[in-house]
Amino acid sequence: MTARGDLSAHTTTFTGRRTELAAAAAHLGRARLVTLTGVAGVGKTRVAGELGRLAVRAGSFQHGVQEVRLSDLGDPALLARTVAAELGIVDNARDNGFGRLVESLYDKHLLLVLDHCDHLLEAVRHFVHHLSRECKGITVLVTSREPLGIYGEHVVPVPPLGDEAVELFLRKADVAPDEERLPEVKALCEAVGGLPLAVELVAARIGEAAPGAVLDELGTASLDQVLDWVARHCTDEERRVWAALSVFPADFDLAAAEAVAGVAALETVSALALKAIVSISGDDRFRLPGAVSEFGVRMLPDVDEPLRRHVLHYSAFVDEATRSWFSPDEARWMGRLREEWPNVRAAIGYALKTPDLAEVGTLMAMNMQRTRFTASAGRLGQARDLLATARQVITEAPLRTSLLAHCAYMAQASGDMATAIPLMNEARALPRTSTPDVNLLIVEATHLFFVEGSPDCVPLYAQVVELCRQFASPGDTYFTELMHAMASCFLLDAEAADKATTGLRRTAEDNGVEWSRAWGLWHRGLYELLHGDPAQVHPLAVEALRTQLAIGDAWGPAYSLWLLACTCAELGAFDRAARLQGALRAQERVSRISFGAMSPFHGLLERADRIVRRALADDYPVITTLGLDLRPEQAMQLALEPVPESERVRLGRGRRAG
Repeated sequence: MTARGDLSAHTTTFTGRRTELAAAAAHLGRARLVTLTGVAGVGKTRVAGELGRLAVRAGSFQHGVQEVRLSDLGDPALLARTVAAELGIVDNARDNGFGRLVESLYDKHLLLVLDHCDHLLEAVRHFVHHLSRECKGITVLVTSREPLGIYGEHVVPVPPLGDEAVELFLRKADVAPDEERLPEVKALCEAVGGLPLAVELVAARIGEAAPGAVLDELGTASLDQVLDWVARHCTDEERRVWAALSVFPADFDLAAAEAVAGVAALETVSALALKAIVSISGDDRFRLPGAVSEFGVRMLPDVDEPLRRHVLHYSAFVDEATRSWFSPDEARWMGRLREEWPNVRAAIGYALKTPDLAEVGTLMAMNMQRTRFTASAGRLGQARDLLATARQVITEAPLRTSLLAHCAYMAQASGDMATAIPLMNEARALPRTSTPDVNLLIVEATHLFFVEGSPDCVPLYAQVVELCRQFASPGDTYFTELMHAMASCFLLDAEAADKATTGLRRTAEDNGVEWSRAWGLWHRGLYELLHGDPAQVHPLAVEALRTQLAIGDAWGPAYSLWLLACTCAELGAFDRAARLQGALRAQERVSRISFGAMSPFHGLLERADRIVRRALADDYPVITTLGLDLRPEQAMQLALEPVPESERVRLGRGRRAG
């Protein structure tokens, strides 16, 4: 959340709309729901963006303004998850994510802008109604071609531009006002109904024809007629590329454009940008305005062909990310995955609905987990939805075996054994091939580790590590090395644990990956807590947590809080330990991780809890509640603070302490 606001950048200056801005701003000052309505191309998005900027400048909302563009969203079931993702809210929930959203927003004073709701009206109606009921400080600004029609809605119509259309035309055409031609320009703007998108489209032609000539050719025209006229003035290649690019649900880069269009598209995309058909959306990224995209889809002789190319392009992208993210380019890959997630999600969804692409879509969904993106970005809820769909369509081994095991491991990693065990058992029952299934092996090992607490998991993890070194990516290998080292620390003697942790630390120090460096520090801390000197743990855990927060990891901090809570109990910093235990419970709820269901973690946390309860007596519930009530950012700040020597009372050494 940001008090500054999070609003899409626009590449042109805002024009006119004083009346609409004043009316909408007045409603926003006293209403919970304001809807900007108007026909396609009238500029509702620009008006909403300007209202948001005015609200930010005025400081009208304590927690700022957040814009969520819904034109990218095809599945109404993903509405709550999409809003959560755009607001930076961790959504690892197993339900539709609405509850998680309410948890984060119930006490916020925020303007939420939901843009392009036309194709999701019923879902948006339901969402806004329930969000407004649960979150009293939230004001919602909606853009839609028609009102939502729910109680408390204030509708502000956005009409076409009047005289301001001439100003927009001249700026878009990049020409100086010419007194002789101004009447022609005004007549042309009136002929296209003053719709900003139509004005921009005809203005883009002025380099090739005078306004009077365009007016004579076009006459009075609706937006659809303007688009048809623009299409007639495109080359065959431009029309073909325009139509192909219309399948993108979100913005895209040139490589994606060329893959989906099937040609080297730089020159054509540049020509389409000059014609205002393609707009520039950030650094080297492009987008088609909604109405332009809708028209382009209608020009496609077969929408399946470019959608297939879209799937195959993003399948290759995810494959590359899976192989390459575990490198010094980690931050760049996480940024690219975040940027491309709407396209990747849409590609997986289409593939899973298309029988001969279902395996491709399933592998994409599984590979996204291998990049660690969905866990680190707090989007496991979306990942689970896609994988649940994959389980419905993939019915045969060996892919179903891998898929079930993959889903089981995801559940194990969050302590959800009620989900993991049935999935694991179903995977076990399927026919086996002569080649070991790495996904199933790691699930078997993790069951032995987390549920049974058996040291038999260690050689099984070692087997998986060797298989990954031979056949998998460096990231996959490190994941399994993590589990091997963790199990060794918890379940083996100090010498074996030291060997496993040292190897992991060496890998983390050599590869330039901040994520793995954080886990290397965490494991060194775990080793010291269990087998060495607890006094050494705190700086290691703090540094691990600081690194996790710096790289935007939404998953790892829960593990670092767990380590710090246990460590402070061992150091005798009882007040700090109790507050961290409370903060950990809150973090478990946010991240949907249950350490209580992971036997080794639970055992150590129980020991810490007993120590702190004995020391604090009746003060224990009060102090843990103070930690439980901390906001996530406050909890992290507390966790990063050093523990003064005056607060420490050494009780013993790791597990050997009584």
